Amino acid sequence: MIMQNNLVNYIENIDEQKIQKFIKQTSTNLKIKRDVDRVTADTSWIDMIEEAIPYLDNIIRNPRRFIMQEENIVPIAKAKVVTEESIKHLAQHTGLIQEVKEDGSIIPEKLLNVYREETMDLYENRFIKSLVDNLYVFVTNKLNESDQRSYANIKNAVSYSGEYKTKEEKVKINLTIDADYNDEVEKKNKDGFSLNERIEHLQDVIAAFRSSTFIKSLKEAAPVRSPIRKTNVILKEQNFIKALELWEYLEKNNIKPFTKKEKYSVNVDDPKIKEKYDLGFFINVDSLKEADISNKEINIVGNNLNKLIYNYVLNNDITETELKKIAHKEYKEAINKKNKIKKEINDKFNNLIKEYNKRKKVAISLLK
Repeated sequence: MIMQNNLVNYIENIDEQKIQKFIKQTSTNLKIKRDVDRVTADTSWIDMIEEAIPYLDNIIRNPRRFIMQEENIVPIAKAKVVTEESIKHLAQHTGLIQEVKEDGSIIPEKLLNVYREETMDLYENRFIKSLVDNLYVFVTNKLNESDQRSYANIKNAVSYSGEYKTKEEKVKINLTIDADYNDEVEKKNKDGFSLNERIEHLQDVIAAFRSSTFIKSLKEAAPVRSPIRKTNVILKEQNFIKALELWEYLEKNNIKPFTKKEKYSVNVDDPKIKEKYDLGFFINVDSLKEADISNKEINIVGNNLNKLIYNYVLNNDITETELKKIAHKEYKEAINKKNKIKKEINDKFNNLIKEYNKRKKVAISLLK
């Protein structure tokens, strides 16, 4: 019982001087080879499009308009509206007058017909329509590529060997560990949305742009192609400046691959990791010593128990059945106490392992 209580204290308070002495008498070697299969997806395109969306929205909600005016000289019977321009034109072109009556009334043969129509078929508007179409194709292509996650498949091959040697004893250890794990970090923006949620939102916004009255009105308009004509509006109006930046970005990144794939191997040489393996070697050797001490104590307890029973029987009038009952009761109480202490030991040891694994992960992450 005393020894087991000491084990609990041992796990909580390992004697550092004892460890240092052990290390001086020990020769160890640690090799860690790490194979990394890494996929890095460049998701900067999502940031770029998200930044440009409000500016495109401003243009689409408030498109530029132009009043188109057509002038035709038509027979008087086909003239729909007589405007001020029609009168001025007739005064300047008297050859179009058919007759002047006695009362001064003028009967024109032909008249200038002025037709005005509002249109959005401007170069700047066609530029925005072509940009939205390109944006739709770009995002669709990105979604058809491999997914946008960045991750790494990592394989660690660990080989640890050591020898502890004194005048009285020699202990050797050979340990190999193969550990595979997947390292993936879910990237979220400042608002807490995942990559998939952000891409889905972009899809919805672009679909809304394409179904807007503005974009539909330019369905038959000639598309705009590079190089973009740098009109005053495109160069000086903030919404169009951002639209031009997005156009140039999409052109550049339609050529440049977005996903980077790499495979490499590294040999990890970290004294802090080696210290932890040396500590594990120490615990193993020290546990063996504790086991030897336990066996000696069992022999001592056996001899003492033999004497105790002999003296008790010699000095008391007791049957074998009664002695067994007393022994069974004491044994049962001892087992219950032992199980309770074992649970305490396991809890402490599990906590130690969890803390060790936590520190190990931090140490490994620093090497990436």
